[in-house]
Amino acid sequence: MASIDVTRPNEDYRSNGGTRIVLSAAPAWPATRPTGWQSVPAGDWSTTKGKTLHMAPPRAIAPGAVKGEEEESADAIEKQPLMALDALSEEDLSSADLARVREAERKTREILQKYRAAMREMMVRCEIIDQDLNLKKHRNPIHHVESRIKSPESIFEKLGRYGKEPTLENMERYLMDIAGIRIICSYIQDVYNMLDLLKRQDDLIIVNVKDYIKNPKPNGYRSLHVIIRIPVYFLDKKELIPVEIQLRTIAMDFWASLEHDLKYKAVRHIQGIDAYHELKDCSRIIEEVESRMQVLARALDADDE
Repeated sequence: MASIDVTRPNEDYRSNGGTRIVLSAAPAWPATRPTGWQSVPAGDWSTTKGKTLHMAPPRAIAPGAVKGEEEESADAIEKQPLMALDALSEEDLSSADLARVREAERKTREILQKYRAAMREMMVRCEIIDQDLNLKKHRNPIHHVESRIKSPESIFEKLGRYGKEPTLENMERYLMDIAGIRIICSYIQDVYNMLDLLKRQDDLIIVNVKDYIKNPKPNGYRSLHVIIRIPVYFLDKKELIPVEIQLRTIAMDFWASLEHDLKYKAVRHIQGIDAYHELKDCSRIIEEVESRMQVLARALDADDE
């Protein structure tokens, strides 16, 4: 199983027998953020490149209310909307505000660490499967594996599309793809074989499967998306953490990479070319080529037996 060719400075990776397996990349604070969102320096919180997310400041105490009672009745920090506080100067922040900021940072790091751990666990399982197939079947169906943790911008944007407040609680409750890995295989049959192998692991819970290979998206996108829950053991507990797994062939990944780049270009018609229909047609051609390559691969495998 080969690693991806391009690395970023903040990637966390390990080397094993000359095979580099990318495990995670620290989520960078996006260059463009949702309207009204800003950031303040976060000291040594490297996961956001010196930027951090903060909780909303404490709610004002209602007239006549006792401060202690108001604090006790406040929602847990996980339920408070995430926001940044550089609209306020440091002098404007009370000790209670600063305490909430520190607690929000700690809780966010703790949550993201869970997803990062689940992602690494899944990466190791893929490596084991690939090595075992190489030993027993003399072939490596996995071409390479990629991984990522959703950026804060993506998390907030997706919660917004779901009509949910951007809270830590909602992040864990409604998003199943904060951690994700992409398994790139050689042939279509390898993709489905990998899914079968994952289903055989009795401690993995298959939450959802979306087959965009048999049922491509309207624009021609093809891939097999699987949401699983994987057990992760911490010092004091075990948790089943969701991870999104995308399985696709080299050809599908080639098409998706180009489509991802082209879809951000504003002009769809350039010199008489309809980019949307051209991409869809390219997807159809790639599918035909893949089918022919699969027939050839099966014939060669039968010849070796």
